[in-house]
Amino acid sequence: MRHLDTEEVSFFRTILDSSNNGMVVVDCDGMVIFYNKVAKNKLGLEHLELTGKPFSIISHGIWQDYIEIITTGTSLLGKKRVFNGHMVIVSHNPILNKDKVVGVLSIFQDISESDKMLSEIDSYRAMIDELDAIIESIYDAIFITDGEGKALRVNSSWEKITGLRSEDVIGKNVNDLESQGYCSKSAALMVLEQKRPVTIQYRLYTGKEVLSSGNPIFDKDGNVVMVVTNVRDLTEMRRLSKQLEQTKKLTEEYHSELKQLRTQVFKHEHIISESKKMNEVFELAMRVASVDAPVLITGQTGVGKEVVARFIHEHSKRRSKGPFLKINCGAIPENLLESELFGYDKGAFTGASREGKLGLFEAAEGGTIILDEIGELSLKLQVKLLRALQDLEITRIGAVKPQKVDIRVIAITNRDLKKMVKDGTFREDFYFRLNVVPIYIPPLIERKDDLLHLINFFLRKFNKAYSKNVYLTREVVDILINYNWPGNIRELGNIIERLIVVTPHDEITATDLPDSLQGQAPGFSIGRFDGLKDAVKRLEINLIEEAIKKYGGINEAATHLKVNPTTIYRKLRSA
Repeated sequence: MRHLDTEEVSFFRTILDSSNNGMVVVDCDGMVIFYNKVAKNKLGLEHLELTGKPFSIISHGIWQDYIEIITTGTSLLGKKRVFNGHMVIVSHNPILNKDKVVGVLSIFQDISESDKMLSEIDSYRAMIDELDAIIESIYDAIFITDGEGKALRVNSSWEKITGLRSEDVIGKNVNDLESQGYCSKSAALMVLEQKRPVTIQYRLYTGKEVLSSGNPIFDKDGNVVMVVTNVRDLTEMRRLSKQLEQTKKLTEEYHSELKQLRTQVFKHEHIISESKKMNEVFELAMRVASVDAPVLITGQTGVGKEVVARFIHEHSKRRSKGPFLKINCGAIPENLLESELFGYDKGAFTGASREGKLGLFEAAEGGTIILDEIGELSLKLQVKLLRALQDLEITRIGAVKPQKVDIRVIAITNRDLKKMVKDGTFREDFYFRLNVVPIYIPPLIERKDDLLHLINFFLRKFNKAYSKNVYLTREVVDILINYNWPGNIRELGNIIERLIVVTPHDEITATDLPDSLQGQAPGFSIGRFDGLKDAVKRLEINLIEEAIKKYGGINEAATHLKVNPTTIYRKLRSA
């Protein structure tokens, strides 16, 4: 093989050193003729001069490859080798001179950087896939253009809203889309012109009305390189809004119907139930009315225990079967109570009627009997009543045989029967027999929401009864609402009846109130209201009424109070 001169060697070395891949040339004896700097680096031989040295001292495996190539004249491509801790791909090509192998050219390509680049490419692809998935999952339509207005990307929501396919617009300029009638105007085009976010409303060629918001994306030099446009279907939004409004209206109608049904259920000339606690009482009473289980109604004097008992009877099947009888266990002498309850046969005792007497239990046949002030019964009578309630049969005084009775028993008391049981003044077995369904009536102080309605109820009732037209000032109403009412509803009714009867004029003011209520004028001190919310509500009402009186009407008052007139109407209705 001919040796190259110095100039030729320099020329070839310049070529070899300009390559990014390592290159080595050996002759037929495996001696290194040429190599470049990259090859020396890849092979980890910077400290060794290679020229004129056998390649076998560098890599015995590659030397074996050289022998095969020199012998066969065929290339060996893409073999992986590890040099200096780097994975490289080695390709050997024979150097031919007149079809004779005179040497081998080896190319060493470091694949570590290639793997890194491939990994980064895979990461970018995964990121793009994630962005694609996000764009596709957005409910609104997305339309993306480059800085020249050429459509780059749309999502499926855009296709659904516009009725166009992505291939119809991708690659086209928004100017062309607008001129071809796909849309009346383009937010993306306006963003490119104005270089700022733009929101417009327009109609598509399909007739749909849309709201389009375009947002520019700038490069570091302030140039618009992309525009992202969000498109919403106003036609669909209006349809959904209308549907939601119809659903809301239907829900309100259902609530109204339920309220009317509830009002009809609780409608009774003696029932005022606006508070949550009393509504719960009457809901329980309604459920109890359908069965014959004994009921024990407890609560302070004057809270309306008898009203609830009558409500149970009126809404039970016994309303049409028998009467509603009330027995005041504390008002009848004990020696007469047994005969009043169970009756007696003729000649049962001295002074007894010759015909005998029907007891109240028999008189209540088919109906409901109310045992009022049950806590006043003696232990002796408790035993007899317990037997009557357990077996639903009574024995007249002087009679031999018991007789069945078909009645429903409701007991009423303002006493603490549990404490009486502990004290031994009330039989435990009798208490449990009565207390199958307990109903507690809260005092008026715990039912503030009922007060105004009760006041109006008693005003109407006694005005009608005494043919008067008496009304209360707001100050009087506030005093009545903030009074503690130890006598509960009965005390409230008595006071209003007294005011209507004894007041010589129609307008009742604070000076007309009895001594027990004098000095109860409402202030905003602790204890006068049922919590902060109630105090704020009362203050609002006072200010509203004062404004109406001062300025002559609701609209004028609303102007000076800086609220909507409907707000004043609503607050006055809820007062």
